[in-house]
Amino acid sequence: MSGESRLYVSRNDWRKAQQAASELRTVQRNMPAMLESVRRATEAQAARDRAAFQAQQAALNSRLSQLSDYARQVEASTTQRINAARTELMNEVAEATETLRGETRQLMERQEQRFNAAMSAQRAEHKRDIADVQAQINRDRQQRAGILESARIVAQDARVMHDAIAATMPHARYAPGELEKLTSRLANVEQNLAAGAGEAALSSAQESYLALSELRTEIMLRDAEWQSGHLTAVAVVTGLRGQISASEHIDLVDEEAGIAADLDVDYWSDGELSRIRAEADQLAARLADEVDPPSLEELLQIAQGTAADLDAALSDAIAVARARQWACQVRVNVAEQVVQVLEQNTLFNLESEPVFAGDDQRGAFYSKLRSEDDSEIVVEVAPDETGETCVIRVFSYESGVPDQRVQDARTAAIARVLSEEGLSATPSCKPGEPDPAYRDLTRLRMQPAATAVPRRR
Repeated sequence: MSGESRLYVSRNDWRKAQQAASELRTVQRNMPAMLESVRRATEAQAARDRAAFQAQQAALNSRLSQLSDYARQVEASTTQRINAARTELMNEVAEATETLRGETRQLMERQEQRFNAAMSAQRAEHKRDIADVQAQINRDRQQRAGILESARIVAQDARVMHDAIAATMPHARYAPGELEKLTSRLANVEQNLAAGAGEAALSSAQESYLALSELRTEIMLRDAEWQSGHLTAVAVVTGLRGQISASEHIDLVDEEAGIAADLDVDYWSDGELSRIRAEADQLAARLADEVDPPSLEELLQIAQGTAADLDAALSDAIAVARARQWACQVRVNVAEQVVQVLEQNTLFNLESEPVFAGDDQRGAFYSKLRSEDDSEIVVEVAPDETGETCVIRVFSYESGVPDQRVQDARTAAIARVLSEEGLSATPSCKPGEPDPAYRDLTRLRMQPAATAVPRRR
């Protein structure tokens, strides 16, 4: 008798078997090490940000020292308030990343709200300061040789502010086109001064100076907001990369049996961990790009969207890897049960050590039995195309007249034993000579084998 018997195991039963087998196992993660890497990364980035900010402030303050006495006092007060707002933003980011709280979206929304509030407060304070300066200018007109001299002083302050912004601040990045508009306005002021139109020049100069000073405030606050968003994104991506590194090999512990096993996540997820790591590395490289730095909107997308999606994909990869490793063990157990049934119901005995196709535990598992007359039976337990269950094939290579009833009885015995183990199987038989290639287990072990489940991505 020769032929092929096939049994399809129920997906629901298969999942129940896997779940029952894995209930005692827990995943051990190295969270303290990951949090420490986040702390180090954010501290290093914050130190770089402080150094860059201090250098920019030194250059800006050097230029603003050329302002008139009144304007210098106003801008010093403004700078102090901006720095206080910036410090508050950075401290909130630092506190959030200390424990890597899962509140990235709320944190960045609060930062946006704080920025808008700071801008409104700065504008109100600045207008009051400028009004005080204007009042003082009006009082001093007589001592300063009239309106024209007052206009000249304000215009000079506006020119100093304009040139300081142009030379030391990232205005094109945070307020594209705004400085160019004020350049034209300031040129008109200076033309009026040259023409001796004192009243027109004074009014325009005061408006120009106020607009330039507000632009300076907005750029500084925008820069602080970007740095806080950047620091948050760095923390999130660093945490993600730490999770990926910690997930390469996961300890699976069966506390009841006292057994520990290593889960190679990349292997069992068919390279999914490597793909996630490559994308996370790309995010880190993007955050480190100083030539073309990401916008605030991109930082928000990285921290709230892309990194979160990768974190979810990491969880999926770990779950898939864990399920596949257990599925492999269940396939081996099923194969042993099938072999036992055949040994008990036939004159066949296990000939040699079973093998995995391609020596790959994610693939099919083969066992071969032999009888005294050199007839053979090969048992294949393979994952189906979805990986959600398995397919059992029994290849019979026997001499004599085929007896379909014997093969049917053998298949039914296998299904009955599997049912007793909680796995319902639907049998079918294919008469005729099966492919002789399955008789050579050494060849099966050496040949490339497909993995259990097609790649998800």
